[in-house]
Amino acid sequence: LKKIDFFENFDDHELRQFLAVTKWLKVAANTLVIKENTMERVFYILVKGEVSVFKTLEDGKRTMELTTLKSGACFGEMSLVMDVKRTAGVSTKCGSFLLMVEPGIINTSNVFLQLKFYKRFCEILVSRLILANERTTSAKTAALPITPALPTITPAAEEASPVAQPPTPPPVQTDQGITARTTADGMITVLPSLPKKKERSSVKKILHRKISAATELPFNQLIVDRLAPLLRGECENTLLLADLVQLDPALSWKIMQMGNSSYYRRSRPVATVPHAMITVGIKNIQAALLEIIDNSRRLKPFSGFKPVASSFWRHSVIVARIANLLRDIIRLSLTTDIYLAGLLHDIGILALDGIEPDFYPHLTDPDSELCANLCLAETTYIGIDHAEAGALLGEGIGLPENYVDVIRFHHDPASARDNQLSVSLVHLAELFATKHGCGHCPGKTDPAPPLLESFAWVIIQEHHRPFCEVNVADFIETFDKELVKTWSSITDGLAF
Repeated sequence: LKKIDFFENFDDHELRQFLAVTKWLKVAANTLVIKENTMERVFYILVKGEVSVFKTLEDGKRTMELTTLKSGACFGEMSLVMDVKRTAGVSTKCGSFLLMVEPGIINTSNVFLQLKFYKRFCEILVSRLILANERTTSAKTAALPITPALPTITPAAEEASPVAQPPTPPPVQTDQGITARTTADGMITVLPSLPKKKERSSVKKILHRKISAATELPFNQLIVDRLAPLLRGECENTLLLADLVQLDPALSWKIMQMGNSSYYRRSRPVATVPHAMITVGIKNIQAALLEIIDNSRRLKPFSGFKPVASSFWRHSVIVARIANLLRDIIRLSLTTDIYLAGLLHDIGILALDGIEPDFYPHLTDPDSELCANLCLAETTYIGIDHAEAGALLGEGIGLPENYVDVIRFHHDPASARDNQLSVSLVHLAELFATKHGCGHCPGKTDPAPPLLESFAWVIIQEHHRPFCEVNVADFIETFDKELVKTWSSITDGLAF
């Protein structure tokens, strides 16, 4: 409960008191929790899971999804204010855990607990009112056919039976003025509104608390499907297992987290994925991957915008491979696994996507300010950029400092005090990847990045004397031609 914003200022004693006067519910997916036009004095806190808030249209046969609430949110709050009928319905989108709060019971509890609860409750009402005012001018959702005969939660319920998923709705015409994109299969995708601009100073501490070692990161489902046969029984091809893991930033991240955990901690940090797998043991890796992959299936990276997800995963692997190639051609000797450093350089994007899921889908809009300067847009609309978020994640799991430095400074190698060569290689690899159409904005041809002006070349010359005699402009041209020749191998296996 301490991880949920609602209970931010509650101490242990108050949390125990609160749990004593509430009911804990485990609810199956696609279960109707709140039914429209009913009278029920109950308020819910979504401890874990995801629910859909919807409104039935006038014809009584279709529904319009108003919003999706995720872990930490609350709903049904109007029932605590007055005796009114429910104006919207709520159903679970996946298996969820809820706390059911009855006002009558709360009002008989400790007066200090009541005051703290209702103060927090009022803050939520005010924030909902502000959000409602911002959304009154646009209709952002498509009408969905109603799902009949959903099981309904009652105060005495403890667990509900699952029902079939509702059919996928056909494409609908959006209202004028709403930004929309058409996917490859012909579906019209409506972009959500950008989050409200943030004051960095006011949200930074909150974000630092939210981004931790416990943060769940989504995996690439295509890689997971290829891994599945290797996770059961005796793994006869551990090399293939390691190679597949290293095609996905989040999977590699999880393996590194396990290898550097206090349970397996050695005298020196685990610095590579194969080293982590040996440290933890293949059997333990198989069991752990099965569990975390199963738990992560409910995560929906980038709000289901597949072009954004595909661009992220392709960009991560291509930057890692180009960084490797740069190291070999320049003949640098590094203690850092530069491939892994390149693979993890944008890991903070996955963490920030979990905090602001409406942000990154706008990368599909080539005219969006996100495509012009992603880090600036992240700071403006989320509060911190992905470099800082990734560094926080790395420090949280005990990732070796050389990788944390690459993650933190890969956009600004001049600011790095240590591990400057590794930072510079990943920085240049990202510029080359972007130049060859593998940036963050799917379908957008970015202008040629200022490769020659990058300070990373100065850093390489300072740390690697033989490179001082190299003409940087000629090197860029030659390396560019080498990339064109080897592009098929660089993108091998990345049909995401």
